[in-house]
Amino acid sequence: MNGAIMDFLIVADQIFILVLLIAAGYVAVATKIVDPRATRGLSGLLINITIPALIVASMQVPFTPERLVGAETLVLATGMLYVFSFALAWAVSKTMRVPAAEEGVLQFAIVFGNVGFMGFPVALTLFGEEALFYVAIFNLFFNVLVFSVGIAMLTEGRGKGFDPKLLVNPGIAASVVGLALFLGSVEIPSPFIDSIELLGGVTTPLAMIIVGAMLATFPAREMVGNWRIWAASAVLLLAVPAAYCYLLAPVFADPYINGIMITMAAMPAAANTVIFAEQYGADSRLASQIVFVSTIGSLVTIPLVTTVLL
Repeated sequence: MNGAIMDFLIVADQIFILVLLIAAGYVAVATKIVDPRATRGLSGLLINITIPALIVASMQVPFTPERLVGAETLVLATGMLYVFSFALAWAVSKTMRVPAAEEGVLQFAIVFGNVGFMGFPVALTLFGEEALFYVAIFNLFFNVLVFSVGIAMLTEGRGKGFDPKLLVNPGIAASVVGLALFLGSVEIPSPFIDSIELLGGVTTPLAMIIVGAMLATFPAREMVGNWRIWAASAVLLLAVPAAYCYLLAPVFADPYINGIMITMAAMPAAANTVIFAEQYGADSRLASQIVFVSTIGSLVTIPLVTTVLL
C-alpha cells in the first residue's frame, strides 16, 4: 500500500508541475493580463508551428530495429484502441439515450482525447523524450481520423461532406516528414535542427497555458449541470484507459508502448472539440461543458490511472 501511495505521489508531483502552468494561463486571463481572444491565436501558434516542430525534432533519432518494432506495435495498438473507442462511444450514447442533437458531440469527445495539447507534455513528463517519437505517430492517426470520421460524427444527417483538403495540415505534414527522415536515417543539419528543437521546446509550457486560458473563458456554473457530461467524462478518463489495460494491452508484449497508450487513452476531451462543434454546426455549448469537466477531472485521474495501471 505504501508503495502504491509513493508511486501516486511521484506521478502526481510531475502532473502538478503541469497544473501550475495551467493555473498560470487561467490567472492570466482571469486578471485580464491576456485577452481571452488571444487564446485562439496562441492555439494557432501551437498547432501550426510549435507542435509540428516538436514532432519533427522528436523523430530525429537514430533508426534502430527496436524503434521500428516499437512503432509497428504502436500503430497496431492505436488502431485497436480507436476501433474500441468508436464502438464504446456509440454504445454509451445509446445507453444514455442522448438526444440526436448531442450524440455526435459526446461520441466525438469520448473518441478524441487531448493527445496534442496535453499528450506531448504529459508523455514527456512521465516517460522522457523517447516517448515523443511514439506520441507523434499516435497523433498522425489522431489527425487523420479527427478530420474525417470526427467531422462525420459532428455533421451526421446534415449533408456536410468530408473535405480531403483538411488532411493537408501542419500536424500530419510534420509527422510524415519526420517519419520519412527517421526511416531514411536523414539528420537535419545545424542550425536548422537547433531552431526546430527550440520551437518544439515551447510546446509544453505554451500548451498548458492555453489550456488554463481556455478554462478561464468558460462560465464554471454553466459547465457542470448536465449529468451526461459527468458520465461521458468518467468513460473518457477512466473506462477507456482501463479497457485498454485489461483488454488490449495483453495483446502486446512491450510495456513501454502499453504505458504510452494507456496515458494517451487517459487524456481529457480534445480542446478542439469546441472549435469543431462551432465550425460544423454541432452543439458547441455541450462541447464546452465536456472539455471543461474532463480537463478539470483529468488533473486527478491522470496520476490515478498512470499509478494504478502502468
